[in-house]
Amino acid sequence: MIWLMFALIALAATAALLWPLLTKSTVAEDRAAYDLTVFQDQLLEVDRDLARGVLNATEADAARLEIQRRILAAGRAPAAPSSSEMAPRRKLAVIAVAIAVPVLAAGLYMRVGTPDLAAAEARGGAAEIDKMVEQLAAKVAKTPNDIEAVALLARTYTRIGRFADAVTTYRQVLALEPDAFNFSSYGEAIVFGADGRVNKEAHDAFVKALSLDRSEFRSRFYLGLEHVDKLQPKDAIAVWKELTATAPADAPWLGMVNEQMAGVAKEAKLETSTILPKHAIDFVAPEELALARVQASAPPMAVAIRPTAPSAPGQMSPEAAKQVEEMVAGLAARLEKSPDDYNGWLMLGRSYTVLKNYDGAKSAYDKASALKPGDVEPKLQYMASLMTTVDPESMGALPPSVTEAAIAILKINPKQPEALYVSGLGRAKVGDKPGARTLLNQAKEAMPADSPLKADIERRLEALK
Repeated sequence: MIWLMFALIALAATAALLWPLLTKSTVAEDRAAYDLTVFQDQLLEVDRDLARGVLNATEADAARLEIQRRILAAGRAPAAPSSSEMAPRRKLAVIAVAIAVPVLAAGLYMRVGTPDLAAAEARGGAAEIDKMVEQLAAKVAKTPNDIEAVALLARTYTRIGRFADAVTTYRQVLALEPDAFNFSSYGEAIVFGADGRVNKEAHDAFVKALSLDRSEFRSRFYLGLEHVDKLQPKDAIAVWKELTATAPADAPWLGMVNEQMAGVAKEAKLETSTILPKHAIDFVAPEELALARVQASAPPMAVAIRPTAPSAPGQMSPEAAKQVEEMVAGLAARLEKSPDDYNGWLMLGRSYTVLKNYDGAKSAYDKASALKPGDVEPKLQYMASLMTTVDPESMGALPPSVTEAAIAILKINPKQPEALYVSGLGRAKVGDKPGARTLLNQAKEAMPADSPLKADIERRLEALK
């Protein structure tokens, strides 16, 4: 039963992505007739599953009712306009998206799963699913640094088509655990919410994923899809040939990616045997890849000031470390010639933090602060870089440099939540319970509701009673 329902959900997600692509131009067939054909095939599949014993009679009846409900809903929808031709870019995009959703959704589902949406729908339909999702969201609100719950909520939002919520929740996931899988999941949610387009934000997420794990399959797939949308079908096929050539023989998405290649090749009139395979990341400039590696490795603020949280991708390979060092040296040299580049100094500070060059980080952040004395961002990032060297659970005072950084931030913005948190932590470590409670309560009030630090503040306040 769950696999049938999963297929229906995948179909709905695919339709949601395809519909804007089709209706922004025109289509050759009447949409209602096409949908009816799909649903009729699904009814036949239910009968076959019942005959094979995959479904029992009750499950088959429930599946038929659901399909029939969708047939009625489709019958009420207005027909799409028709035409004999579709723009080449959109035709390629339609081919790509039509297979992309089930390919990647199936692979993700088999790896991590979601709540039992099928069971929820069988119990009470959409209302029951909404109730289940809201319960999960309420749990995440209470325990925002529970990485398993937050990731589960993000996956569930993706599965039910709430893509904007999925994107927001994946940002929370990445604040807790910035690894390749989560960057890829974040990028996928962006693609689903952008009508199947790999926009810059999604592209950056996939490059970050591959900078951490060159083998991450969804990022490679979607970067191939990006070439389709850029009318570069040959490059897309090169990426997918490399992906399929290196995939495990039993990968559930392997056959569907091969179908994808065949569809794009046919539309573009290309012979796939003449195209050499090429890894998706090899289309990315070395400077962009090195920068992505720095950005993916630099700890998010909440992780940086609470380094005992799940975090940090593994150690860089020697090759990656060398690439980052070269990029950082190049950035530092460029900034010497362009000293007014505020964002450049911030990036250099983060880069030095990744390399654990804290003196270099301080110098870079000082240069940024000199350019914008009233901006807390350089001081905040410097404080975060210092906190990566501190164990918040250890005895003894915080290093003076950390305390001084927090004080400097609070002079500019007395309600800055991370600085209040660090100051409260410092008071607690020297035994000043009243002062610690005051500062931590202020931090709690100022902290965004979805901050992973909020639960940590609650825990520390409880310990101070």
